[in-house]
Amino acid sequence: MTNLFQVDTPVDATHINAVTTGHVAPVMAWEDGPNGRRPGSTPELDEATGAPFQIIDVMLPLGRDERPELFGVRFASHEVPDLPPYSPVELVGLRMKVRGSRQGKGVDVTFTADAVRPAGPQRTARRTTETTNSEAA
Repeated sequence: MTNLFQVDTPVDATHINAVTTGHVAPVMAWEDGPNGRRPGSTPELDEATGAPFQIIDVMLPLGRDERPELFGVRFASHEVPDLPPYSPVELVGLRMKVRGSRQGKGVDVTFTADAVRPAGPQRTARRTTETTNSEAA
């Protein structure tokens, strides 16, 4: 069946309460063998950075009535993030791809991110306008 549509779009994840299950696994490169095409024994690498691709299980509030649903989010990183189970995460550069299902019924949804890190305030100090104005006085 020919795929009639495909949408690949960035997602503003700043207001999405993403929670990880804590499960991260490497994405293995596909290899052709006598029994067909299967995941091999070497990790798939990002061509731009040479970093191996990882997939992290994340619950996103995209179900009915914002009920969390489990998705694998793919990202490239030399370091595997050590995130405790059921902790909030930030999905930097989140993208969503929606296309017609390969089975011909419904749609397939996949997510990729530039980086995955613990959610929360950034550790970099920023000067606010109030601080700058009070120092100038």
